[in-house]
Amino acid sequence: NTGTGLEELDISNNHLSYLFPSSFRIHPRLRDIRAANNKFSFFPAELISTLQYLEHIDLSQNQLKTIEELDFARLPRLRVLLVAHNQLDMLSEMAFHNSTQLQVVDLSYNNLDRIGERTFEGLVRLELLNLEGNKLNELSDSVFERSKLQMLESINLAYNKFDYAPLNALQRQYFFVSSVDLSHNMIKTIPGDDSIMVNIKHLDLSYNPLSDIAVHNILNEPKTVRELNLAATGIEHLEALETPFLQYLNLSANKLQSIDPDVFQRATLLESLDLSSNQLEKLSELAPAWSNLNVLQNLDLSNNSFEVIAQGDLENLNSLQTLHLNHLQNCNRIEKNAFKHTPNLANLEAFDLPLLGYLDLQGILELLPGLETIDLEVKDSTIGTEQIQPAKHPRLKSIGIRGDRLKTISSGSLAGLKSSDLTIKLQNTSLNALPPALLFPVPRSAHLTLDIEGSKVTVLLPQFLNALEDRRSSLQLKGLSTNPIHCDCNARALRRWLPNSHMLDVKCHSPAYLAGKKLIEVGDDELTCDPRKMTTTTQRPTSQHMLKSSSRLVTRTTTTEEPMIIWSLEPTQPPPMKIKTKAPLMKAPIISNDDTLIIGIVGGVVAFIAILIIIICIVRLRMSNVEYHNAGPPMIGIPPLPLGPGSVPLSYKGAPPATALYAVPPYAAQSYATLPHKAASIHQSTQNLNQRQAQQAQATYSTMSRMSYFGGSQQQQQQQSSSQNGNQPYIIYADDKAYR
Repeated sequence: NTGTGLEELDISNNHLSYLFPSSFRIHPRLRDIRAANNKFSFFPAELISTLQYLEHIDLSQNQLKTIEELDFARLPRLRVLLVAHNQLDMLSEMAFHNSTQLQVVDLSYNNLDRIGERTFEGLVRLELLNLEGNKLNELSDSVFERSKLQMLESINLAYNKFDYAPLNALQRQYFFVSSVDLSHNMIKTIPGDDSIMVNIKHLDLSYNPLSDIAVHNILNEPKTVRELNLAATGIEHLEALETPFLQYLNLSANKLQSIDPDVFQRATLLESLDLSSNQLEKLSELAPAWSNLNVLQNLDLSNNSFEVIAQGDLENLNSLQTLHLNHLQNCNRIEKNAFKHTPNLANLEAFDLPLLGYLDLQGILELLPGLETIDLEVKDSTIGTEQIQPAKHPRLKSIGIRGDRLKTISSGSLAGLKSSDLTIKLQNTSLNALPPALLFPVPRSAHLTLDIEGSKVTVLLPQFLNALEDRRSSLQLKGLSTNPIHCDCNARALRRWLPNSHMLDVKCHSPAYLAGKKLIEVGDDELTCDPRKMTTTTQRPTSQHMLKSSSRLVTRTTTTEEPMIIWSLEPTQPPPMKIKTKAPLMKAPIISNDDTLIIGIVGGVVAFIAILIIIICIVRLRMSNVEYHNAGPPMIGIPPLPLGPGSVPLSYKGAPPATALYAVPPYAAQSYATLPHKAASIHQSTQNLNQRQAQQAQATYSTMSRMSYFGGSQQQQQQQSSSQNGNQPYIIYADDKAYR
């Protein structure tokens, strides 16, 4: 049995603490073993001693304390050994014996305080030796002798305890060593006549308390260095640089107040310059120095004391592609024409400008058509399409908008973006909501990252969440947990959306009774818009105090804020209270705002109908009174008689009351005229009176339809009256006499 053909084995990110020595014996063709982030405190050499094809071993982030002799020896093809972030305090000199192809050794962030002289003996070419983050304070002068180690190209000694640069040990590799990192140590002096400094191409001495002489020896001695980092080394003054091949220079976090124009006279190949976090006061004084930097591409002027960035301050920087103008605490004016001489600018940052009153965002962007990324602090309260104008910047792939004055953003602000990989940053703004159609103009095929860190978004509307859901596979939302989320009824949609988006750390900022709780742990019944709901359903009152007065009774709870129960009059005999120990206390029903609104509307409608009915009754009553008065009072001296069927009261509009007539049936007249001779006389008088009044009424009221009774002849009237009343004649009383 020749074993399996397994070549790669990854057992990282487990809780393994031990492997049997024969665990890999049946996998003789293993090339890559990854066992990082476990709990190994011991790694037996027998595990890998028979793996002649092994090339890569990763044991980072374990608990290894020592590397014994021959642990990683006699492995002819081993090239990479990673043992970073362990607890190593001892490294055997024979640990890598005869592993001749070993090229990368990472021993960073351990507890090593020394390296033996024969530790790297037998190695041919060591591309990278990483000893960062240990406790080394010296290196043996012979540790890198050519007889032991043929070639050392790069060494990292950062974050150790060196108080001098171990240049004697590195001098053994004079022709080969090209990168040395000695940052974050306690080095003060650098010898000026050390020839090893001449051939180093990448030198990092940042965060060391270098003396002025050491700085002079580094900058003013001829060297072939390409990258030089002198950040936070206490530099107060610069002399002319004797580094004609220098391409990258970091002078940040120093004490420079000004720079002479001839400083960069020989550093004409400089491509990146970092002058951030100094004390430079006038940018116009640096303008003459730019004339020597014709190929400068990256410039960082952040965190200085500039007050004005005016036209001409960036002149002669035609090749500039990246410019940082952040954290300018004293800057009060930035002119758009200052960017007139940087037509090739692709990346622009300008934020944290507290004294700046206005930034002409639209004017600046119009001068820079080749922009790819922007991160600017706006001073307007509203951002629209006309300010950013993405359609005029076809290369734009990252938009950053900052500023606490920004409160609204237009839905069309992103219209015109075409990049397949987009980043939208709305950081540290006063936006409390995002427009639902904000992402609508963005191409659906684009991979989008939306960062709202540090803003004031209280809730994401359901329409906006639907847009995010449609882009789930191509959109990443960042920074939501840093916003003051208000957990009310409007946050229910967001709560349902969070679990599928793997954003479980979003917490409620308000109201007070939900502050600090994770939104996904809050129930829908607690996400309410009722302002009187001050407690959750799981809270119970612990004690009550009854305050009783002559006019009201107030109930209060010590642990919760319940609505007060108030009676206008004190009950004369309160009912006995029955306390049940098992049943939970029932809370009084709380009327919500919606119920109150409905009750108010119904009550208003009922009241309106009642008022309308009352008005109609009053109008009809007044109309009846008017008709009554128009009819005239009854005749005086004649007792009221019951009107029989067919009797009609007669009245004349405008006629005197004395002439009012009443037509009654003959049976009524008989009660007053029982004698035959009187009845005949009454009949004759009635006929004569009817003839006179009919002629007068016909002349005066001939146009009234109701007066047709008097319009015809006496015979026609009698016939009509007879036909309507069963041929019974009427008796008419007038002038205290009865007429038939």
